Amino acid sequence: MDDFRHERARSLKYVQIVFAVLALFSLTAALAVATRGSELGLPESSTYPISLAFLMVAVVDTALLFVWEHIFQRIEF
Repeated sequence: MDDFRHERARSLKYVQIVFAVLALFSLTAALAVATRGSELGLPESSTYPISLAFLMVAVVDTALLFVWEHIFQRIEF
């Protein structure tokens, strides 16, 4: 039984790290596009929607992180 708990804790930690890294990457991309979009070769009219999309992805990743943790805590082995 201890092996299951150990693997479960390790899996939860892995999922938390993956979602956190994805959220940070999306947030960084949103900031980069918002501040340096024209330098990256994007038209001025596209920088706002692209940065907003990256920001939304970061928000969804963060929400999924909390939802996954909530679901994972309810599962009993």
